Amino acid sequence: MSQLPDESAVTLKHRRSVFANSRFTVYSDHIAAGDLEVEDFMVVVPHGGRGDLLSGVAVVPVRNGSILLLRIHRHPVAQPVWEIPRGFIDQGEDPAQAVVRELTEESGLICPSEGLISLGTFFPDPGVIRARVALFAAIECRDGGSPMDDEIGIHDRVWHPAGQVRRMLRDGAIQDGATCVALHRYFDRVGA
Repeated sequence: MSQLPDESAVTLKHRRSVFANSRFTVYSDHIAAGDLEVEDFMVVVPHGGRGDLLSGVAVVPVRNGSILLLRIHRHPVAQPVWEIPRGFIDQGEDPAQAVVRELTEESGLICPSEGLISLGTFFPDPGVIRARVALFAAIECRDGGSPMDDEIGIHDRVWHPAGQVRRMLRDGAIQDGATCVALHRYFDRVGA
């Protein structure tokens, strides 16, 4: 049986930028660990470069025992997906500010910062993406904002009873990773 190399022994031999847009740069890294080498390891790095790797937020909107889910057509998987509102942290913004802004932009809901519950952070795909996402629940949501209409793919904004959302998670109707992690943490936290 071969011994796996110590993770601290992974060496970046060369990095080449292969693509960039307004939010990400994609690199092709040549890495080595002991006798193992990969010459084209893909790494996606969000712009902003925070030391804590936080680049995004996601929020579970809650009102009167129901949870808002967005039905969004996602081009990479060529189908609609149930998701919670989410987005990027802007330069100089803290995660709580970003989540309140994203909640309003994607759903038209507003929530005071004291109505936020932190649900921790998670790595959306640490094998490819160099980023963490901060998760929240917004428990005092109310109408009052104007959702932005420039988001490609958002088809529906639907309130679901918490029990129905639990069934959707269990039955695989909700498959987005950030949404699954945030909802499980929310249900675990509040016991709903």
